[in-house]
Amino acid sequence: MNNLARTIDSTLFANKRTKQRLSNNRRWLILCLTTFLTSCTNQQQPSSDSAGITIQPYAIGSSTRFIHDESRPFDTVAGVNSGIRTLITELWYPVDRSIIAEQPYNFRKATYGDYVFGNASMHQRMMTDTTFFHLIPATVRPGVTQDDINLAIEELFYRPRQSYIDAPLTSAPKKLPVIVMTHGDAGSRYNMETVCEYLAANGYVVIAPEHTGNSPYSMTGNDPALALEGGDQAFRQTMADILPLLDDQGAYGSKDNYGQSFTPLSDSSDPLQALVDLDRSLIQRLNDLRAALDELERINVTGPFAGRLDLDRIGLIGRSFGGSTTLAGLAMEDRFTSGFAVVPPGWVDQRSLVPSEILIPAAEESVLLSIQGNHPFTSFRKPTFLLSGNEDSLIIGLASQQATLTGTTEPSESNPHPAMREAFEQTSVPVVWGLLEDSNHSTFGVSGGYWWPQLKPTTQKRTFNPNIEFELVAPSKGHNMQKEKALAFFDLTIRQDSSALTDLLSQDYRSQGLILEARNF
Repeated sequence: MNNLARTIDSTLFANKRTKQRLSNNRRWLILCLTTFLTSCTNQQQPSSDSAGITIQPYAIGSSTRFIHDESRPFDTVAGVNSGIRTLITELWYPVDRSIIAEQPYNFRKATYGDYVFGNASMHQRMMTDTTFFHLIPATVRPGVTQDDINLAIEELFYRPRQSYIDAPLTSAPKKLPVIVMTHGDAGSRYNMETVCEYLAANGYVVIAPEHTGNSPYSMTGNDPALALEGGDQAFRQTMADILPLLDDQGAYGSKDNYGQSFTPLSDSSDPLQALVDLDRSLIQRLNDLRAALDELERINVTGPFAGRLDLDRIGLIGRSFGGSTTLAGLAMEDRFTSGFAVVPPGWVDQRSLVPSEILIPAAEESVLLSIQGNHPFTSFRKPTFLLSGNEDSLIIGLASQQATLTGTTEPSESNPHPAMREAFEQTSVPVVWGLLEDSNHSTFGVSGGYWWPQLKPTTQKRTFNPNIEFELVAPSKGHNMQKEKALAFFDLTIRQDSSALTDLLSQDYRSQGLILEARNF
């Protein structure tokens, strides 16, 4: 067992002892709530097909690791130009079901507490301080009490996930296809957990780096390499300037920025500076994805994944700002083959409208401000799936701001995402356009509405007609659509299984509001 696994296990054991001291009534409530929430969110993988449910080919393993990118300082976007860029990263991968069945007590099922290294206090902070997770009185249904909130947060900490920690990789002889996941602004590595698990259950290896500085309360201090005993003292010395930036729980980031060091999508009184900052954020994220690709190459040489990964064709998936990062990655990194962008903001090409002195020379990388070349959000060059919601007021609001600045098409009820729609209509490569009716920015995300459907509001006002209130699509349905379409898309473009085209383009969810269109397939 590695140092990180020991740290997680020992910390969770301490928390379990704390849990055992709860009253019998409280333990009973948590057990009931866990069972109820698991049913509501459709998280449990079927154990049999007696009800006509398809069993996925594999069980799922997961592993947490720290990537050290020695080519970059810790957080240049936030002005931290010392130390080593460190990315907390999650791996999901296929595991033989027979191993789990034969040795059920040898593999511990992961919990949401594992994402914060067994730190219940940090879990509480993330669930109450972070904008998309907020479980506070102002963001719940009427009648939900503070006790209800506290119990729900505690239950989530112990709630089992679908994966088994450090379970052995499948013995299947074929090389395994690979997907990289990039989270959204103020997101974390579990931002798209359900689709990552689903892909792993169908034979993919998925790697998800957290974008340090743009991920809430990044727990860099839990890096085993930083440990005083058993750590890497040379690395700790290199990180000497970074250690004072971590709080007493080892977390990096400010509560003022939702636990981050910077907020790339925040409003700015200076639109030009905001554009420059946005570009710098995207470049840092792009380089994080490259670090994940380098890590895949490394683990394909040594360790349990050695020789097991197919790195000839690699997929990329991301949500929200991660959707934007996906489009940038497809345009600017040759190792990515295809990408699945969920609720991405559509950035208008502003290069003809800004002063020439802020444009970036061709010799330097830029996503939005390169002096030459195509714009990655208006011209696609690789197979892409765009999945958006027609009531996503956050993305529609960003599009409206851009339209005002640039004089381009304003969002409307019939065309809520005009920049993305125009790029789709003009594409010369295979692109799928998916628009889900009655869905908002959180519908496809692993966040509050998905975790606590009985606590969070299920209605909102129409974006273009606020006098009308409507019922949102249940997150569990949105997640099913997302993961099934993602699997079909990557089976087609990464596995090159032509039979997946039928599932990809089928209108099987049209009755639930998902409208699909395709170009060049």
